[in-house]
Amino acid sequence: MQITDFYSCFKKICQEGYSYLGRSLQVDEAFKANPWHFKSAYPPSYGAKARARFLKTLQIAQAFKAKRILEIASGSGFNAACLLESDNEIVTNDLLPLGQEHHNYKDGDKLQFVQGNILDLSPAQLGKFDLIMACEIIEHIAHCDQFIEKIKSFLNPEGRILITTPNGSYFRSRLPTHSQIKDFSLLEANQFKPDSDGHLFLYTPTEMEEVLARAGFRDVKIHLSIGPFISGNMGLRFLPQWKVLMPIYYFLDFLMTKSTGNACTQMIVVASFKN
Repeated sequence: MQITDFYSCFKKICQEGYSYLGRSLQVDEAFKANPWHFKSAYPPSYGAKARARFLKTLQIAQAFKAKRILEIASGSGFNAACLLESDNEIVTNDLLPLGQEHHNYKDGDKLQFVQGNILDLSPAQLGKFDLIMACEIIEHIAHCDQFIEKIKSFLNPEGRILITTPNGSYFRSRLPTHSQIKDFSLLEANQFKPDSDGHLFLYTPTEMEEVLARAGFRDVKIHLSIGPFISGNMGLRFLPQWKVLMPIYYFLDFLMTKSTGNACTQMIVVASFKN
């Protein structure tokens, strides 16, 4: 699945939904029967926000044309699965076992799932990677420096990491940010809760740059996106969620997020490391 026109793809998955593996963009009746096929979700809504975040992450990751990809805390692994091509290899990892529905999508050696805590695994077990994706996980981890150092050990020379996380500088955020936490050990008991529950704290773009710089990463790029006209924040979820209004909401969201990063709810971070 190649994303050549972001808006067209976004409109399609808002209308038709997407499976946990993101495969409903393909015209295939087998995927239409997938029990994990989601219903329609037009902006402004949380469902539209999740689809925009997924699609933006996929678009950025595709551009790297990585030959070996690891997705950490992958859940069902739909992000990485959508990057599967004939000439690359995908490994997904999560604390929880893969559901039987998702085992059907595994593709031998090219699409693998490894259960376990990434902090307990090693490159000897998984190998090295050109791209490592950690989507919506770092805000659940008390000791981010330890996590980043672990990720780094799995990277090939010139490898990249791609991290997605809520934007701590969003003007309606109520959680503390990384620099405001005095004792990270107090948060350890609340780590790694299931079903994306339990954000410990958030990161501003500046804080994320500092964390990655300490670990030796360079060329850090921050992509801020998704405002209230897509996410439904600020009470906009009560506006009519009609297909015909989608272009208007999309345009208003574009204008708002371009005018100020504080209106953006999401952050995608890309950085490279030279071993």
